[in-house]
Amino acid sequence: MIALVIGLVIGFLMCIPIGPINIWVINTFIRRGAAQALSIALGGSLMDFIYFYVILSGISLFTISDQAIFYFKAGGIALIFILGLKELLSKAKEVEVKDSAQSPARLASGFLLGVIIYTSNPTLIITMTGLGTFVKSLELFDLSRLNIFLTSLGLALGSFGWFGLLVFVTAKYESKIRDKYLGKFVKLSGGLMVALSLFMTFKLATT
Repeated sequence: MIALVIGLVIGFLMCIPIGPINIWVINTFIRRGAAQALSIALGGSLMDFIYFYVILSGISLFTISDQAIFYFKAGGIALIFILGLKELLSKAKEVEVKDSAQSPARLASGFLLGVIIYTSNPTLIITMTGLGTFVKSLELFDLSRLNIFLTSLGLALGSFGWFGLLVFVTAKYESKIRDKYLGKFVKLSGGLMVALSLFMTFKLATT
């Protein structure tokens, strides 16, 4: 069980720093509701699990050419840039709380967005590799397949738990954000997404 607990703690703590994904989850919660916000988080958490499991295991689950990976990341970065620019340039009258009714298509699109945001980030592998090295250096448990699975599962659950807490806290101040700060918050969200896409473009071009 110690492998699962370590994964939970690491997954929770690594998501705390405020960044575009946190802002985007909050923005989505306010404008679309908890279900779609958490679907974005779920997509990201799934990728946390996959990346960390592969890194700790030292295996390759898929054989994909470097060129295909490059184009996939470039497409994801372009999507993040477009979404961010749309929010950043939105007019005041367009910034409103929309229908929060969910459909499978909306939830699937949120999940896919979470996957794209994570997998398009060229620095994610570096971060996960560093975390994997840290976990191995602790030498608190044997790196068996079961423990690797539990650690990776804990990491994913910890990251999803942070986003769940973020949504819960935001719900407490939702009315105040809606009434006073929604317009600014949406533009901040868009600006951070654009900045993230530009940063990821730079990293992709230099790797």
